[in-house]
Amino acid sequence: MFNIQFLTKFEREVENKLGRSNIMGTQEYLLDKAEKQGIEKGIAKGRLEERAKLKVEKQKAEHEKAIAVALEFKKMGLPLADIAKGTGLSIEEVEKI
Repeated sequence: MFNIQFLTKFEREVENKLGRSNIMGTQEYLLDKAEKQGIEKGIAKGRLEERAKLKVEKQKAEHEKAIAVALEFKKMGLPLADIAKGTGLSIEEVEKI
């Protein structure tokens, strides 16, 4: 059976040995938990930012590839409208190449 006197004595012994109360332990636990949650949120935010950056880089690389293909088609003498349609570039972009 649970003995409240034993528990109280135990808590006093813990406080004497550690030099602090249970309340301090709770505060430390909560601070540690909050810190871990903050770190997790920071990691998640960093991942989202990295994904966005990679997406922009991929789009840029695809655009550069389309320009290179359009240049080759232009050298072959294909109509600008066909080059634009085939590469996904605008006619204005193809004209500038």
